[in-house]
Amino acid sequence: MAAIVSPAKKIVGQASVPGEREPAERALVLAALSEGKSTVRHAPVAADRVVALLRELGVDIAKRVGTYAVRGVGLRGFQSAAGPLDLEGLGDTALLLLPLLAGQTFRSQVKLGAEAERCRLLLDLLAQLGFAVEQESADTFVTGGQQAKGFVLSEAPPTDALALGATMAALFAEGTTALKVGSRVERLLRERGIAVERRKLLSVEGGQALKATDVEVPGQLELAYPPIGAALCRKGSELTIKRVAIRPRQRAFLDLLRQIGAEIVAEDLGESEFDLHVSASQLKATRVAGSRAAKVADQIALLAVLATQTKGTTVIRDIEDVPHVEHLCAALRALDARIGQFPEGLVIKGGFPLQGGQLDGKGDPGLTMAFAVAGLLAEGELTIEGSECLAPIWPDFFKTVQSIGGD
Repeated sequence: MAAIVSPAKKIVGQASVPGEREPAERALVLAALSEGKSTVRHAPVAADRVVALLRELGVDIAKRVGTYAVRGVGLRGFQSAAGPLDLEGLGDTALLLLPLLAGQTFRSQVKLGAEAERCRLLLDLLAQLGFAVEQESADTFVTGGQQAKGFVLSEAPPTDALALGATMAALFAEGTTALKVGSRVERLLRERGIAVERRKLLSVEGGQALKATDVEVPGQLELAYPPIGAALCRKGSELTIKRVAIRPRQRAFLDLLRQIGAEIVAEDLGESEFDLHVSASQLKATRVAGSRAAKVADQIALLAVLATQTKGTTVIRDIEDVPHVEHLCAALRALDARIGQFPEGLVIKGGFPLQGGQLDGKGDPGLTMAFAVAGLLAEGELTIEGSECLAPIWPDFFKTVQSIGGD
């Protein structure tokens, strides 16, 4: 499927980007565990998989344009699924679903696939605490059907996700549990109406019901970069990206943009969430190599597009492992960009206008979004083949970028 992007004289207005997957999935699972109705807003399409799993367990969830209305069933109101539950690829969300399943009166078969190693520590902990955990194969387990008693966990789990999983297990245990967990997990419990007592360890009484809570999921910073990049390169642009999460591990490209002259003001909304106010800026050419290149590997295509709009020559090295670099170079050259490729990377001479044309996104979301930015900055229409690759990530991407392209 092809998408057509028309040139924009400037980028103006407000835009939202799809929400973060794991926070959305966590909110959905906690809503299912609550008593009452919760709403999860601004969830990404990727959260549909967890919605399907919860529905298999008897949870009533209605969806309307990125908003889920979840009728919680409490700790033990779930129903046995008709078949095995596939948690492979769910990352931290699997660590939240495992204690939920272990705490039920029925048994569930769980397929973890590549997640088995990641979940090993929590599975071992659940077994030690008295929950039923049986390994059927290298990546398949059966859990549930056995009551556990309160426990003491004096060593802090290595991650917040594991700590939250252990804390969820405490709610399904009989009696009082004492755990060593951080303030972030404690705050989440209190927000959900769970009574806790903090001394050296955090004490939690089992059997407490979670409070139904409405949640608005913050946007993914990585998906904000394409509209930000377009706004930086068009004179007169003023764009606000609403409610984006900025995590330390994700901000390398944001820092790079600021280093090359981007005017981006982050308005702090609390809880690592920000409105990003972007103004047109004169970007400077730069050199990106080594660890710096590795940190922005997912944004190399967008960086190459932005480099065509700078003054001077940008060099990007050490990107041998970045996919489609040769295609990126040929595609931008087809738009009249002054770009060359050498064994370790790219060299781009800025200051020459891009032309319209037809490009193939190669089924790569990052490449496709970067080409869309090129289309906004070009002097003629740009047709991008393979635009359907964005459907699972940002179905309304092309509609959004054209809506902020002002005359």
